[in-house]
Amino acid sequence: MSSPQPPAPTAVGNAPLLNGSAVKLIASDIDGTILSYASSLTGELSPRTVEAFRAAREAGVAVVLVTGRPVRGLRGISRTLGLLGPVIASNGAVTYDLAEDAVVTKQALADEALFEAKGLLRELDSTATFAAETLAHLHMEESFARGSLWFDKERRRSAGISDDEVLFGPLDDTLQHRLPEPNGSTDGTVVKLLAKTHAMEADAFIAEAQERIGHLVTVTHSAPGVSLLEISAKGVNKAQALRCFAGELGVDAAQSVAFGDMPNDVEMLQWAGTSWAVGSAHPMARSAADHVTASCDEDGVAEIIEQLVAGELA
Repeated sequence: MSSPQPPAPTAVGNAPLLNGSAVKLIASDIDGTILSYASSLTGELSPRTVEAFRAAREAGVAVVLVTGRPVRGLRGISRTLGLLGPVIASNGAVTYDLAEDAVVTKQALADEALFEAKGLLRELDSTATFAAETLAHLHMEESFARGSLWFDKERRRSAGISDDEVLFGPLDDTLQHRLPEPNGSTDGTVVKLLAKTHAMEADAFIAEAQERIGHLVTVTHSAPGVSLLEISAKGVNKAQALRCFAGELGVDAAQSVAFGDMPNDVEMLQWAGTSWAVGSAHPMARSAADHVTASCDEDGVAEIIEQLVAGELA
């Protein structure tokens, strides 16, 4: 396995200081953290955010995006930020090098755990609907997609999603006929299971799910206002993947800064030496972070990075 490389060289001597340690790594969530939810489809980042990330790299800080998004939803945003290198996707299940177009690490959700978890959630809510992600495809029950951009061909295309990336049908059927993944991989392994309900609020849904399937898998969520679970292999989360990535760079937690806004960011915010939740964050993320900055729409992350680079937080 090739070691991930930082998007820009790390100049330790010039790196900004925070709490007496040189900051060598910034890890940031995307949606709701540096990209407003209103702009999630377009991927339009504020000029201030783009400039702040550029300044961090020029100051010798490695930057990595750590997101619940799949790899296919990251290239445009990474290019805008000048970060076409390693990204941590699917809530830590995949580390992918966009420059090399290659998987660095992948932690699959075993079929046995997937279908057992799916069955237990269906017992909890008979109306629950499901989807599953592999690196190449999004498998979706039609009832899961209905009412979303995924169900409308023109909306999918306008969002840059090709028709062959989405496979509709019962998961029990489509997952039995998985197609080859990019770069010659043919295992078609699932990296994330998605479950949606209209029968209960998001926080109640995750609490019930963790009680029923937490012994099998990792359960979290990241979509505000939607009762949508994101389910990964047991032990997989953003912090676990970020710790491995940082270790390959020779960076420890004390030299790392993290930003996030939702429950799927909690472990990452707790792992980093210093962390901020944006002001618009979910209460769980706010509680996990060391600090709270301005909201995503107010460029809260950019504000902190500017202060960090200027030496105002040392």
